[in-house]
Amino acid sequence: MSQSRILPVVYNSIQSQKFGRRVYQIQQGQQLFWLKLQLKNSNHCYQQNFVNELNCYSELNALESEVRQVLLNFSIFDPFQQFQMDEEVIDQALWVEDVPKLFQDAPDLLSLAEIGMRLILSLDVLEHLHDYGYLHGDIKVEHFRVKDEKSYLIDFEQAVNIAQEANLTSIATHTATPRYMAPELFHAQPKSFQSDIYALGIVWLEWLTQQRLSAKSYQDWAFLHCQQLNVVLPQRFKIFEMVLTEMLMKKTGQRCSNIYQIKQVLSQIV
Repeated sequence: MSQSRILPVVYNSIQSQKFGRRVYQIQQGQQLFWLKLQLKNSNHCYQQNFVNELNCYSELNALESEVRQVLLNFSIFDPFQQFQMDEEVIDQALWVEDVPKLFQDAPDLLSLAEIGMRLILSLDVLEHLHDYGYLHGDIKVEHFRVKDEKSYLIDFEQAVNIAQEANLTSIATHTATPRYMAPELFHAQPKSFQSDIYALGIVWLEWLTQQRLSAKSYQDWAFLHCQQLNVVLPQRFKIFEMVLTEMLMKKTGQRCSNIYQIKQVLSQIV
Protein backbone atom coordinates (compact mmCIF):
# COMPACT_ATOMS: atom_id res chain seq x y z
CA MET A 1 0.00 0.00 0.00
CA SER A 2 1.46 3.32 -1.04
CA GLN A 3 1.26 6.30 1.27
CA SER A 4 -1.38 9.03 1.10
CA ARG A 5 -3.69 7.31 -1.35
CA ILE A 6 -7.06 8.90 -1.98
CA LEU A 7 -9.97 6.75 -0.86
CA PRO A 8 -12.52 5.71 -3.51
CA VAL A 9 -16.29 6.07 -3.16
CA VAL A 10 -17.68 4.42 -0.03
CA TYR A 11 -19.00 0.93 -0.82
CA ASN A 12 -21.31 0.13 2.11
CA SER A 13 -24.95 1.17 2.49
CA ILE A 14 -26.10 4.62 3.56
CA GLN A 15 -27.70 3.04 6.64
CA SER A 16 -24.39 1.49 7.66
CA GLN A 17 -22.58 4.77 7.01
CA LYS A 18 -24.97 6.55 9.38
CA PHE A 19 -23.54 4.39 12.17
CA GLY A 20 -19.99 5.40 11.31
CA ARG A 21 -18.93 2.42 9.22
CA ARG A 22 -16.84 2.99 6.10
CA VAL A 23 -16.09 0.14 3.68
CA TYR A 24 -14.08 0.58 0.49
CA GLN A 25 -13.10 -1.78 -2.32
CA ILE A 26 -9.56 -1.03 -3.40
CA GLN A 27 -7.51 -2.47 -6.24
CA GLN A 28 -3.80 -3.03 -5.89
CA GLY A 29 -2.26 -4.51 -9.01
CA GLN A 30 -4.53 -7.35 -10.11
CA GLN A 31 -5.89 -8.00 -6.61
CA LEU A 32 -8.95 -6.47 -4.95
CA PHE A 33 -9.09 -5.76 -1.23
CA TRP A 34 -11.69 -4.59 1.26
CA LEU A 35 -10.82 -1.72 3.57
CA LYS A 36 -12.98 -1.34 6.67
CA LEU A 37 -12.92 1.75 8.90
CA GLN A 38 -15.01 3.03 11.79
CA LEU A 39 -15.58 6.66 12.73
CA LYS A 40 -14.70 7.86 16.20
CA ASN A 41 -17.57 9.16 18.33
CA SER A 42 -20.03 7.11 16.27
CA ASN A 43 -22.56 4.41 17.16
CA HIS A 44 -21.28 2.56 20.23
CA CYS A 45 -22.36 -0.91 19.06
CA TYR A 46 -20.72 -0.44 15.67
CA GLN A 47 -17.51 0.69 17.33
CA GLN A 48 -17.61 -2.25 19.72
CA ASN A 49 -18.23 -4.74 16.91
CA PHE A 50 -15.40 -3.25 14.84
CA VAL A 51 -12.92 -3.57 17.70
CA ASN A 52 -14.17 -7.11 18.36
CA GLU A 53 -13.44 -8.04 14.75
CA LEU A 54 -9.92 -6.61 14.94
CA ASN A 55 -9.28 -8.61 18.11
CA CYS A 56 -10.65 -11.80 16.55
CA TYR A 57 -8.40 -11.42 13.50
CA SER A 58 -5.36 -10.98 15.74
CA GLU A 59 -6.27 -13.89 18.02
CA LEU A 60 -7.20 -16.31 15.23
CA ASN A 61 -4.07 -15.38 13.30
CA ALA A 62 -2.02 -16.52 16.29
CA LEU A 63 -3.94 -19.80 16.52
CA GLU A 64 -4.13 -20.74 12.83
CA SER A 65 -2.16 -23.59 11.36
CA GLU A 66 -1.42 -24.07 7.67
CA VAL A 67 -3.81 -27.02 7.40
CA ARG A 68 -6.66 -25.48 9.41
CA GLN A 69 -7.00 -22.00 7.98
CA VAL A 70 -9.94 -19.70 8.59
CA LEU A 71 -8.69 -16.24 7.59
CA LEU A 72 -7.92 -14.73 4.22
CA ASN A 73 -4.83 -12.55 3.88
CA PHE A 74 -5.37 -9.45 6.00
CA SER A 75 -3.63 -6.52 7.62
CA ILE A 76 -4.45 -4.28 10.58
CA PHE A 77 -2.77 -0.89 10.26
CA ASP A 78 -2.98 2.84 10.94
CA PRO A 79 -5.10 4.30 8.09
CA PHE A 80 -3.66 7.79 8.59
CA GLN A 81 -0.26 6.50 7.45
CA GLN A 82 -1.63 5.10 4.20
CA PHE A 83 -4.58 7.21 3.09
CA GLN A 84 -5.72 10.81 2.95
CA MET A 85 -8.34 10.81 5.69
CA ASP A 86 -11.06 13.46 5.68
CA GLU A 87 -12.86 11.99 8.69
CA GLU A 88 -11.87 11.15 12.24
CA VAL A 89 -11.69 7.37 12.29
CA ILE A 90 -10.41 4.84 14.80
CA ASP A 91 -6.65 4.59 14.29
CA GLN A 92 -6.82 0.94 13.27
CA ALA A 93 -8.12 -0.20 9.90
CA LEU A 94 -8.83 -3.70 8.57
CA TRP A 95 -7.59 -4.64 5.11
CA VAL A 96 -8.83 -8.02 3.79
CA GLU A 97 -8.21 -9.80 0.51
CA ASP A 98 -11.29 -10.05 -1.74
CA VAL A 99 -11.87 -13.48 -3.28
CA PRO A 100 -14.95 -15.18 -4.84
CA LYS A 101 -17.94 -16.29 -2.80
CA LEU A 102 -18.08 -20.03 -2.15
CA PHE A 103 -21.77 -20.24 -3.06
CA GLN A 104 -21.85 -17.79 -5.98
CA ASP A 105 -22.54 -20.46 -8.64
CA ALA A 106 -26.10 -21.74 -9.04
CA PRO A 107 -26.24 -25.43 -8.04
CA ASP A 108 -28.15 -26.29 -11.23
CA LEU A 109 -24.90 -25.59 -13.10
CA LEU A 110 -22.90 -28.00 -10.94
CA SER A 111 -22.67 -31.77 -10.66
CA LEU A 112 -23.77 -33.44 -7.42
CA ALA A 113 -20.10 -34.10 -6.67
CA GLU A 114 -19.28 -30.41 -7.12
CA ILE A 115 -22.22 -29.42 -4.91
CA GLY A 116 -21.09 -31.87 -2.25
CA MET A 117 -17.61 -30.36 -2.36
CA ARG A 118 -18.97 -26.83 -1.80
CA LEU A 119 -20.93 -28.09 1.19
CA ILE A 120 -17.89 -29.88 2.61
CA LEU A 121 -15.71 -26.79 2.13
CA SER A 122 -18.17 -24.72 4.13
CA LEU A 123 -18.12 -27.37 6.86
CA ASP A 124 -14.32 -27.46 6.87
CA VAL A 125 -13.79 -23.77 7.60
CA LEU A 126 -16.56 -23.59 10.20
CA GLU A 127 -15.15 -26.70 11.89
CA HIS A 128 -11.72 -25.06 12.03
CA LEU A 129 -13.22 -21.96 13.63
CA HIS A 130 -15.10 -24.04 16.20
CA ASP A 131 -11.99 -26.12 16.92
CA TYR A 132 -10.17 -22.89 17.78
CA GLY A 133 -12.90 -22.21 20.33
CA TYR A 134 -14.76 -19.53 18.40
CA LEU A 135 -18.32 -19.32 17.22
CA HIS A 136 -18.93 -17.00 14.27
CA GLY A 137 -22.26 -15.65 15.46
CA ASP A 138 -23.34 -14.14 12.13
CA ILE A 139 -23.13 -16.87 9.49
CA LYS A 140 -24.42 -15.67 6.10
CA VAL A 141 -23.98 -16.94 2.56
CA GLU A 142 -21.69 -14.02 1.64
CA HIS A 143 -19.34 -14.74 4.54
CA PHE A 144 -18.05 -17.95 2.93
CA ARG A 145 -15.23 -17.37 0.45
CA VAL A 146 -13.09 -19.68 -1.67
CA LYS A 147 -9.50 -19.45 -2.89
CA ASP A 148 -7.29 -22.19 -4.34
CA GLU A 149 -9.93 -24.82 -3.51
CA LYS A 150 -9.93 -23.87 0.17
CA SER A 151 -12.71 -22.11 2.05
CA TYR A 152 -12.44 -19.08 4.32
CA LEU A 153 -14.71 -16.98 6.51
CA ILE A 154 -15.00 -13.21 6.72
CA ASP A 155 -16.77 -10.71 9.00
CA PHE A 156 -16.00 -11.57 12.61
CA GLU A 157 -17.82 -8.64 14.23
CA GLN A 158 -20.10 -11.01 16.17
CA ALA A 159 -17.52 -13.77 16.71
CA VAL A 160 -16.92 -14.95 20.28
CA ASN A 161 -14.20 -16.99 21.93
CA ILE A 162 -16.33 -19.20 24.15
CA ALA A 163 -13.32 -20.28 26.20
CA GLN A 164 -12.99 -16.78 27.63
CA GLU A 165 -15.41 -16.69 30.52
CA ALA A 166 -15.86 -12.92 30.27
CA ASN A 167 -17.38 -13.40 26.82
CA LEU A 168 -20.15 -15.74 27.94
CA THR A 169 -22.60 -12.96 28.82
CA SER A 170 -21.90 -11.14 25.57
CA ILE A 171 -22.89 -14.23 23.56
CA ALA A 172 -26.50 -13.67 24.54
CA THR A 173 -26.48 -9.96 23.79
CA HIS A 174 -24.70 -9.96 20.45
CA THR A 175 -27.02 -9.35 17.52
CA ALA A 176 -27.70 -11.71 14.65
CA THR A 177 -29.45 -11.58 11.29
CA PRO A 178 -33.06 -12.85 11.66
CA ARG A 179 -32.90 -14.67 8.30
CA TYR A 180 -30.29 -17.03 9.74
CA MET A 181 -31.28 -17.09 13.43
CA ALA A 182 -31.80 -20.41 15.16
CA PRO A 183 -35.15 -20.78 16.99
CA GLU A 184 -33.57 -20.65 20.45
CA LEU A 185 -32.11 -17.20 19.74
CA PHE A 186 -35.63 -15.81 19.41
CA HIS A 187 -36.15 -17.02 23.00
CA ALA A 188 -33.12 -15.08 24.27
CA GLN A 189 -30.91 -18.16 24.54
CA PRO A 190 -27.17 -17.58 23.99
CA LYS A 191 -25.49 -18.28 20.68
CA SER A 192 -23.64 -21.57 20.40
CA PHE A 193 -21.91 -23.86 17.92
CA GLN A 194 -25.39 -25.26 17.23
CA SER A 195 -26.76 -21.84 16.29
CA ASP A 196 -23.86 -21.52 13.82
CA ILE A 197 -24.81 -24.94 12.42
CA TYR A 198 -28.44 -23.86 12.06
CA ALA A 199 -27.39 -20.71 10.20
CA LEU A 200 -25.23 -22.80 7.86
CA GLY A 201 -28.26 -25.01 7.23
CA ILE A 202 -30.21 -21.93 6.12
CA VAL A 203 -27.33 -20.99 3.81
CA TRP A 204 -27.48 -24.46 2.23
CA LEU A 205 -31.27 -24.44 2.00
CA GLU A 206 -31.40 -21.10 0.21
CA TRP A 207 -28.57 -22.06 -2.11
CA LEU A 208 -29.99 -25.45 -3.10
CA THR A 209 -33.51 -24.07 -3.63
CA GLN A 210 -32.26 -20.77 -5.10
CA GLN A 211 -34.99 -19.11 -3.03
CA ARG A 212 -34.46 -16.62 -0.24
CA LEU A 213 -36.58 -16.98 2.85
CA SER A 214 -38.81 -13.97 3.37
CA ALA A 215 -40.58 -12.34 6.29
CA LYS A 216 -41.86 -8.82 6.91
CA SER A 217 -40.97 -8.38 10.57
CA TYR A 218 -38.90 -9.79 13.41
CA GLN A 219 -42.02 -11.52 14.71
CA ASP A 220 -42.60 -13.10 11.29
CA TRP A 221 -39.02 -14.36 11.24
CA ALA A 222 -39.53 -15.86 14.70
CA PHE A 223 -42.68 -17.66 13.54
CA LEU A 224 -40.91 -18.94 10.42
CA HIS A 225 -37.90 -20.38 12.26
CA CYS A 226 -39.70 -21.58 15.40
CA GLN A 227 -42.75 -23.17 13.77
CA GLN A 228 -43.10 -22.89 10.02
CA LEU A 229 -39.79 -23.86 8.41
CA ASN A 230 -39.81 -27.11 6.44
CA VAL A 231 -36.94 -28.60 4.48
CA VAL A 232 -38.13 -29.27 0.92
CA LEU A 233 -35.53 -29.45 -1.84
CA PRO A 234 -35.86 -29.76 -5.63
CA GLN A 235 -36.03 -33.37 -6.80
CA ARG A 236 -32.42 -33.42 -7.99
CA PHE A 237 -31.19 -32.42 -4.53
CA LYS A 238 -33.49 -34.64 -2.43
CA ILE A 239 -30.46 -36.63 -1.29
CA PHE A 240 -29.42 -33.64 0.86
CA GLU A 241 -32.75 -33.34 2.69
CA MET A 242 -31.81 -35.69 5.52
CA VAL A 243 -28.62 -33.86 6.49
CA LEU A 244 -30.32 -30.47 6.15
CA THR A 245 -33.18 -31.60 8.35
CA GLU A 246 -30.70 -32.61 11.07
CA MET A 247 -28.97 -29.21 10.84
CA LEU A 248 -32.29 -27.34 11.00
CA MET A 249 -34.02 -29.13 13.84
CA LYS A 250 -35.91 -26.58 15.92
CA LYS A 251 -34.87 -28.09 19.26
CA THR A 252 -31.16 -28.01 20.06
CA GLY A 253 -31.37 -31.46 21.65
CA GLN A 254 -32.33 -32.91 18.27
CA ARG A 255 -30.00 -30.79 16.11
CA CYS A 256 -26.46 -31.78 15.12
CA SER A 257 -24.17 -30.60 17.90
CA ASN A 258 -20.92 -30.48 15.92
CA ILE A 259 -19.57 -30.40 12.38
CA TYR A 260 -18.19 -33.95 12.57
CA GLN A 261 -21.74 -35.33 12.84
CA ILE A 262 -22.78 -33.47 9.69
CA LYS A 263 -19.74 -34.72 7.79
CA GLN A 264 -20.58 -38.29 8.77
CA VAL A 265 -24.08 -37.96 7.31
CA LEU A 266 -22.83 -36.13 4.23
CA SER A 267 -20.15 -38.77 3.59
CA GLN A 268 -22.91 -41.31 2.99
CA ILE A 269 -24.30 -39.11 0.22
CA VAL A 270 -21.33 -37.73 -1.73
